[in-house]
Amino acid sequence: MNNQGWGKSVVEQLSKDLQREFPGIRGFSASNIWRMKTFYDTYKENKKLAPMVRKINWVQNCLIIEKCKDDIQREYYLKKTKQMGWSKLDLIDKINHHHFENQALAQNNFETTVSTDLKAQVAWEFVDDYNVELINPDQPFSEKELENTIVTNVVNFLADMGGSFAFVGRQYRLTLDEKEYFIDLLFFNFKLNCYVVFELKAREFQPKDMGQVQMYMQLVNKQVKQEQHNRTIGIVICKDKNRTEVEYMLEQAKNPVGVATFNKYENLPEEYAKYLPSEEEIIKRLANICNTL
Repeated sequence: MNNQGWGKSVVEQLSKDLQREFPGIRGFSASNIWRMKTFYDTYKENKKLAPMVRKINWVQNCLIIEKCKDDIQREYYLKKTKQMGWSKLDLIDKINHHHFENQALAQNNFETTVSTDLKAQVAWEFVDDYNVELINPDQPFSEKELENTIVTNVVNFLADMGGSFAFVGRQYRLTLDEKEYFIDLLFFNFKLNCYVVFELKAREFQPKDMGQVQMYMQLVNKQVKQEQHNRTIGIVICKDKNRTEVEYMLEQAKNPVGVATFNKYENLPEEYAKYLPSEEEIIKRLANICNTL
């Protein structure tokens, strides 16, 4: 059937014919036949993505085609759906909350502080904004309340971070010259084979936060990290941040560290589009996501 033959009445008749020919077999509705055509047209000449679509379910494939604007986004969600085992509802939630853009926007210095073989993996393990389900998000709250919320919902928080994290502890105690230091949250990432320090701030990011988290990272490297582990990564999670100020601080940091926000946006603001990396950089990252298809 050529393109001229794809009319509403023709598709509806084809649907009836197929249902009559294969009684009891679902999936031959007119709307689904249109999806099949769109699916074929989208991937028939795409040698890169065509093999990936076979690895996930039909429903997820349809969602990715309908909701993603280009092949770069499709590739990301195809790989992540396979890697993370996202269900239909999971995938809808990730797309609606701009998970692709959220990871692409993440501010860190991994490009200059992480070994070459880990750069691409690290790039997709952290996001720019974390979803934290606060009970009264419009009311003032303390860092302790933020910490309590994350720990209470640690399973969801771990899933939001990519599923590669194991929770080690809260207010993790370390000492130096008889002085005590307490890390808000300490995790271990199995894919990256390293500890991850999370420092929480119920306020806007301040330059001094960078020094604090790097101090904690150094303590972990000296006292907790084993020889076979990679260097510890640090993430400051704050209520808000000035992206330009963060970039200045990241340029000075010698250890792998990033700065993210929590609950900053339900939907991606238009002004954030200018901070997205280039298409070439995103493609480079996608090419090396761990557990690729």
